Amino acid sequence: MKTLSVRIDEKEDEELENIAKKLKTDKSNVARQALELGIKELKRKEALEKVRTKEWTVWKAAEYCDESYRSFLHILREANVPFPISTQELEREINESSGK
Repeated sequence: MKTLSVRIDEKEDEELENIAKKLKTDKSNVARQALELGIKELKRKEALEKVRTKEWTVWKAAEYCDESYRSFLHILREANVPFPISTQELEREINESSGK
């Protein structure tokens, strides 16, 4: 594991402390969890935008976010991102993902 030093506001420090107390753990553990969740959310936002602009396929976005294709379809729906491809493109994606 690597060490990372960051500066945070006192309010954020208090929030970390409060959460740590509630979870009966230390602030470092809470900060690591928050960072992990934040990274996941940032990657998800990037992937949704790439799908929205048709730069990425749903398969690529799902893989980037470490999600299954089906779960990423649910994420698209929740984010109101329209399914970005036609039936023919979907067939091509399926064939590509299965190595055909």
